[in-house]
Amino acid sequence: MAKNLKKFVNQKFTRTVDLGLLKRLLERHAGSLQGLELDVFETDPEQARTDIQEFLMGPEDAYPDGLVADLHRIAELGNSNGLRVIQEQAARYGVSIKPEIGGDGSERRQDPKHIALKMFLEEPRVFDAASDMQALMARSSLAEFAGLEEGVEASTDEMTKAEFEREAEVLFEADLLGRYCRVGWYDDADEVNLVITHGSTITTTPVVENGTERVISFRVAENAVLSYSAMAGRLKIGGVPKARRADLAEIFATIMLGRPGFFAGEDAQHLYTLAPVERAGYGFTIQHAFDPGIRRVQIVEVQADRVGTDPQSGFTRTFWSHLVRDSRDNALARLGESTRGIAFGGDWHLNHLVLRVHFDTEESRPARVTVKLKPPGTASFKRHRFEDRIMTLLRRNGLVHDRDPGQAAAAAE
Repeated sequence: MAKNLKKFVNQKFTRTVDLGLLKRLLERHAGSLQGLELDVFETDPEQARTDIQEFLMGPEDAYPDGLVADLHRIAELGNSNGLRVIQEQAARYGVSIKPEIGGDGSERRQDPKHIALKMFLEEPRVFDAASDMQALMARSSLAEFAGLEEGVEASTDEMTKAEFEREAEVLFEADLLGRYCRVGWYDDADEVNLVITHGSTITTTPVVENGTERVISFRVAENAVLSYSAMAGRLKIGGVPKARRADLAEIFATIMLGRPGFFAGEDAQHLYTLAPVERAGYGFTIQHAFDPGIRRVQIVEVQADRVGTDPQSGFTRTFWSHLVRDSRDNALARLGESTRGIAFGGDWHLNHLVLRVHFDTEESRPARVTVKLKPPGTASFKRHRFEDRIMTLLRRNGLVHDRDPGQAAAAAE
């Protein structure tokens, strides 16, 4: 059994969760259960819990595929962080999550697993939204596209949403990922956020059942995320293969913005640079005094590449690299020491830089965010917290390319 699922269906869960909820969950797969009869719920409750515990703690291969999928989705939200996300989305939909009262008038103890299961069965729109938001927060590596101009609003009426979902379905189906496609839409300040739940490639595996071997095939559900800021004119895409990102960006531009080619400019992904670091050399430090809430910024990893023209192919290639990590001090300075101060420019270039930013919070210890900057188009970090301040930090240190308004206007024409 998968580790997170085994942790979810432990004895504590099966001994305390409401039997009625468990029955409703299992009834969804009544025709495919192997080794468990649903009339167990008509027996003594303690015996029912024991039988269900034995079934759920058995091999995952014995479960119906649909039950495995359900349990994995519930498990992902069956923790304290998932509960917080569920509560936020319940408030957005006007759904009240109240303490349950037992027959004796006392409050029933409900852990996050219980509430996740209850929302899954009784408030699927809240559960789906919470699952989507968790997928958004989990993505740290996002491809970014700069539009031709700023201030272009997305049209998010029901007609454009339905059209986008149809075109996204066609895109994923063309990559043999199945026809299922569900898009969740969420506004956050000036951003439009999308979570696209779709199928993956078919997985085929042999399983043993009732003393015989058979082969089962299934698709795991996966998530792609998009986030568009009209103010910045930028689209962020995660969870999509590199070869398909531009296609999905074009679908968004055409349908949601009414501007085909909006993210297809030559500099659309020319967003970040390490040129200021290369110019300053090994003494470069991140300036952050403008933000009093940033306590410290470390350079914890850096890679330098020796590049040149391959005499056989005529193409530019990387001949070798130096990668240095230093979690306590300054990896850039350590690189200078270990390479005897090779000069940047010419044949040597920085491949990427990893920063650790320490933010003051109300807690005793600062919050730490790790940012990987890899030009020209990638800044990887958990964006659900401090995103605006991190982007300002990068911009104030010259690590973000400001687009040339004249060039963008010419491209638009």
